[in-house]
Amino acid sequence: MKHLSFGVREFQAHLGEALRAAQRGDQVLITSRGRAVAVLAKADADKPGESSEDRKLRRLEAQGKLRLGRRGQIPPYRVSKISGLSDQLQSDRR
Repeated sequence: MKHLSFGVREFQAHLGEALRAAQRGDQVLITSRGRAVAVLAKADADKPGESSEDRKLRRLEAQGKLRLGRRGQIPPYRVSKISGLSDQLQSDRR
């Protein structure tokens, strides 16, 4: 992994080059008057504290192979009533 450094004006002029470098996995340091103000890095880098299972699930979701649900309680299942059919079945049993 290479480390590139751009001043703010140079970064504006070479934005495409900096984005391609970040996409390759290089880190791009952006400076203003010699002071570091930002670091541009690859977006799908691992998050700190994320397990390998979470990374696999995120990758499968990105590929469209699964859809992650929201956290929280699942609402109780309610059986829908079919009008007329249940009455007919009950009368047939009698």
